[in-house]
Amino acid sequence: MTYHERMLPGADHRDAGEWPPPETRVRADETVAAACPHCGRPFATREARDLHVGDRHADACSAAERDAYEAARDDERETLFYFHLRVVAALGVLYAVTVLLYMVALGGGVL
Repeated sequence: MTYHERMLPGADHRDAGEWPPPETRVRADETVAAACPHCGRPFATREARDLHVGDRHADACSAAERDAYEAARDDERETLFYFHLRVVAALGVLYAVTVLLYMVALGGGVL
């Protein structure tokens, strides 16, 4: 089964075998910051490369690559924590503004 046949709606992906590797071509206007030393896949950031190496090539990792993976994973967790905190704060503000607008509409006789 070809890649395009697998992408058709209703295609049975369980029997399709292994998926082809993801598209990793680099556009002409982009620069490659790092490449995987094991499979050669290019990455836009070194942190993304470190996460890839630790996730996909854990058995072949050196001690330095493992340390870089753990540092990148910790940085990613911290970044995601602050992102989630900002999302919760934005939702809280949105909820408060909605309630205030509803109270003004009810108090002013608009509704």
